[in-house]
Amino acid sequence: MKKYAKIFGLMIAALCIASMVFSACRKEMPPVPELPPPPPDTTYDEYNGDSTGIAINDSILVIFGDSTGNLRWSTLEYESHIEVDSFGTHLEWIFIDAHVPGKEYPSFSLKILKEEGDHTGYMNPSRPPMPVQYSMPVPSLTGDAKCGSLYYFSSDSAANALRMTDGLQLGDWWPWELTTSVLKIDYVEGQMLLTGRCIARMFNYLEWISAQQNGSPINVEDASEKELRISFGGLRINRN
Repeated sequence: MKKYAKIFGLMIAALCIASMVFSACRKEMPPVPELPPPPPDTTYDEYNGDSTGIAINDSILVIFGDSTGNLRWSTLEYESHIEVDSFGTHLEWIFIDAHVPGKEYPSFSLKILKEEGDHTGYMNPSRPPMPVQYSMPVPSLTGDAKCGSLYYFSSDSAANALRMTDGLQLGDWWPWELTTSVLKIDYVEGQMLLTGRCIARMFNYLEWISAQQNGSPINVEDASEKELRISFGGLRINRN
């Protein structure tokens, strides 16, 4: 009995010593430093991964200009509707017309596909038969048939100068190259919401046509150019 008591005593003593050694080692370990929280993500955009620059939902931002400066305007005033083409492709197009708040001009008229994705078209100018020596613009873009179209009206005087006898009003700036991007189409409470943008290299059609009318024709390639960027976020599209 004394033998077992002695063994148990030794075991208890060993456990006490081990506990003391473990506690001492634990006290000697340096504290783990707290890591700082990660910086906030400032690249987040509520519409898409590639920011449209839109700050207000259901609005449009327009930047029109060149290296010498640009005109920037935004609006909540626009008209929209959807049409199915008449060429048997059954493609649905969204038409958006918008203008500076409180004025009729500047304004633009955009035709964009009702489908998420990017599409690029460009103008392939025509060259009339001899003896005409200058190139002419064509009203529709070549390249991607899903690109759509875009016309810009810079002022009322320019728009009036290009008003046709049948009442049709032509934009004074036409696209040399146009990329349309539908980034998101949402349906909320039966309402279609469209988010996207378009980037275009525009040429001054009024400058070109005026030169022809004045007897000093120029190639369409020689008309002045400007860049046009249009972004829109959460536009409520009229489906009728």
